[in-house]
Amino acid sequence: MRLLQLSDPHLVASDQALVRDRPALALWNQALEQVDRLQPDALVITGDLAQDESWGAYRRLRDSLARLVSCPVALLPGNHDRPCLIDAVLGRAHLTAPGELMLSTGRLIILNSHWCGHPAGRLGPRQLAWLEQRLQAIAADPMPLVVALHHPPMAIGHPVLDAMSLVDHASLRSLLTPIPSLRAVLFGHIHQHWQGCWPERPDLLLLGCPSTLKSMQHVQPCPIKRSVDPGGRLLEINALGGLEQRVLRWSNP
Repeated sequence: MRLLQLSDPHLVASDQALVRDRPALALWNQALEQVDRLQPDALVITGDLAQDESWGAYRRLRDSLARLVSCPVALLPGNHDRPCLIDAVLGRAHLTAPGELMLSTGRLIILNSHWCGHPAGRLGPRQLAWLEQRLQAIAADPMPLVVALHHPPMAIGHPVLDAMSLVDHASLRSLLTPIPSLRAVLFGHIHQHWQGCWPERPDLLLLGCPSTLKSMQHVQPCPIKRSVDPGGRLLEINALGGLEQRVLRWSNP
């Protein structure tokens, strides 16, 4: 299973608008060039798809995906998003959260951590119950599994971002750590590379993703020493569950 993760494009309802002093749509289109270059089995976009929660922003995302991406796409909301608009504009063509994507060599589960009116994230009892049912159904299946959400499932060591992480992280952790086929948990929100694990599962990587728009002050050094550039992450998991992953960076247009 070859997954390309992109995150936090923060698009708006204008082709030329600057978001955080950056040309959001131009940077997003540049990020999508990685799809053709890397030929992933699927693209997962881990939230903050829009900055202004507008129909126009999601229409621009839909149009760019239709033009530049031919593989399956999984979309999940962040704190800046409006999930109902994601479903309305993009849900017919792409998988939206919560949901499950089956590939020939692996499985991806995406979660909705959007918590209306809050910068922090929350899954809530209903979604956690759904996730528990899905994990019970696949518990004996050795096919590699990846889970993705927007908010970090643990503190990353950043005083501001740690106040905006996932509030029901303990419940998520208790569901995920017993699953032997789970190889990685991907998240966005932090606009930087970050890698960690839960102590009881050192083999299970927790991976934060750079933003395609603009980086935040990093907690961990960028492995390729390009912490200010836009970026993403590539994961490759073989049939035996072996995982290789790397941070991707590219220059500003």
